[in-house]
Formats: sequence, C-alpha cells, structure tokens
Amino acid sequence: MDADALLLLQGLPLDEELTDHDRELLARYSRTFTGSYSHTLDGKGRMVVPQAYRERLGSQFCIAPSPDFESFSLYSNLAWARLRDRYARLSQLKAEVIEFQNQFDALSFLGQECDAQGRILLPARIRHRFLGDEKDVEVSGAGDHVRIVAATRSEEQYSRFKDQLQHIQQVIGDLDAAEALHRQAQA
Repeated sequence: MDADALLLLQGLPLDEELTDHDRELLARYSRTFTGSYSHTLDGKGRMVVPQAYRERLGSQFCIAPSPDFESFSLYSNLAWARLRDRYARLSQLKAEVIEFQNQFDALSFLGQECDAQGRILLPARIRHRFLGDEKDVEVSGAGDHVRIVAATRSEEQYSRFKDQLQHIQQVIGDLDAAEALHRQAQA
C-alpha cells in the first residue's frame, strides 16, 4: 500500500470496506480547507495563518476577494487560477462581468507568503475594503480556499444563517430528492 493510500485510510474503522467511490471521495476532499479560527491583526496588519492551512496553500499563494465580496480569501495559486479562469470564460460582452472581473483583479494579490512565524502581511487595500478598523478576524476553511472575515461580520452572518436554517434545510432536502429522482430516471 502506498503512502497516499495510507493517508486516505487514517481515521477509518479497521473493518471498513472501501469502495472505489469511497477512495475517490477521500482523495477529493483530503485537501479541503475546513475548521474555523479566531485571530487578531497586529499593529502592522499581519495575521497568523493557521498551521492547518499553510501546507495546503503552498509556499506562495494569493490573497483576493471571496466570490461573494463579503470577505477576502487565501487561495492556493491553482485555486485562484481556476476561479480567475472561470470568470474569464464568462461573456466579456456583459458590462457586469467586466466590472466584476476588474474589481476581482484589482483586489487580487499574487505571490504572497508567510514569514517565519506563519504570518502574512495583509495588503492595505484588502484591510481597508474588507475589515475597516477591525482587528479581530475569523479565519475559516471554505472548500478550496481560506475565508477571512471581520469577527463582527462573521457573527452577523452566522445569526442570519441560523434564522434561515429551516428554509436552507428544506432547499437541501428538495435538491436531494430531485437528484435521487434524476438518478432513478437514468437507471
């Protein structure tokens, strides 16, 4: 068994039989950013990147807006390139797409890296646009990137989420049922 296979098996019950689909799922999500951490920016605008994220980001990475422009994110160079390419493939004849792409590019900073203490210096424009005067941030995994949001905004977003949770669960249930019907129709 190779090293990758051993890593995939960590945390599984010893009697667990893995299907090919299981192996595919473990491989697909093994590099997913998860978890949430609270941090404070220092006087120079530096922030510690949690150790759990550093290796997956790579030695150099990108700081750019999150897709919703409500926060900013740390992207591995590959994740940023994939997102940027997705935007580039959208119709360039639409003024809204061009404006979105212009703002995304203006707030994207390639070639970022952590110092020896695991800190990054957040670009002033990012701090101003997304944090204002706030120093406390929530750093959380968001699939293929690390999301950073002001702590107060994070609390507001979580409160809105909790208020909408029943509706969200209903939407998920409806989508799950529709997917099951689709699979059944294809079988």
